[in-house]
Amino acid sequence: MFTKAMTPTDAAGGGLQDRQAMLSRPRLLLLAGSGLLFAIPLMLFQPAAYWAGDLELFRLLRGMGLLKIMLAALALAVVWWRLGRPVPARLQAVLLGGVWMLSLSAGLIWQLHAVLPASGLFHVATLALLFAAWRDMEPRLARR
Repeated sequence: MFTKAMTPTDAAGGGLQDRQAMLSRPRLLLLAGSGLLFAIPLMLFQPAAYWAGDLELFRLLRGMGLLKIMLAALALAVVWWRLGRPVPARLQAVLLGGVWMLSLSAGLIWQLHAVLPASGLFHVATLALLFAAWRDMEPRLARR
């Protein structure tokens, strides 16, 4: 019957919850998309058998795949951190797309399928993320 009057502290708390909900959606998309795109090649493809004929090359490619997985995980962690703050929509799309492309290419390289196109995709994604980081820093440098 009686409702409590909303105090400025209550209003600030509600705004904080809205802000946290707004910031958690891109992070959820980041994790879900990255995990799904990394898992798809693992579920669909068996490691290419023709690479097993040359054991040294197989080990080299698997090592390269492991390195790509670690770099994709590092990019995911950095973008996760960056999405903890407000991000412009275009930048957010580039960040999410870049990490998703890294995850897909890392999965393809690990399974040794389409290694050359996957490596190209990995490098395009890396350049996209570097470009996004450069564009993200530019306004701060101009303000000084």
